Amino acid sequence: MKHKFIDVKEMAVIKSILNKWSGKLTWDLFAVSVARSLGKPSISKFTLMSYESVKQEFNFRKQTLRAAKSSAQLSMGDVTIDMLIEENENLRNQISHLEQLQKERETLWADQYRRWQYNLSQMPNVDLATLDRPLVKK
Repeated sequence: MKHKFIDVKEMAVIKSILNKWSGKLTWDLFAVSVARSLGKPSISKFTLMSYESVKQEFNFRKQTLRAAKSSAQLSMGDVTIDMLIEENENLRNQISHLEQLQKERETLWADQYRRWQYNLSQMPNVDLATLDRPLVKK
């Protein structure tokens, strides 16, 4: 089967679906939801699995959902309290997921900065002091 390519916009939609997912998370259910959201007839779970970033986020989201479910099962008190506990757990899971994304992006930005700094230092006739001048206010 020919590999279906997912572009950057579609990847953002896929990650958004994962971030908002509640309930049971399986590759089949996820693939159907992604296909529906992207307006495609179908997307194979194997296509989604072939993207490492999707695979990692899927596994992370599945773990957070599993942890939220087990902690909610431990507290079998008042329904309102259970709902608040579940919401609290969901928010904590979202925070930890966003913190992980932020750390990944900071690492990418730092790597990019170092790469640019090195490449600029290798270019002839580029004065690093000129590059460090402040922006002109308009």
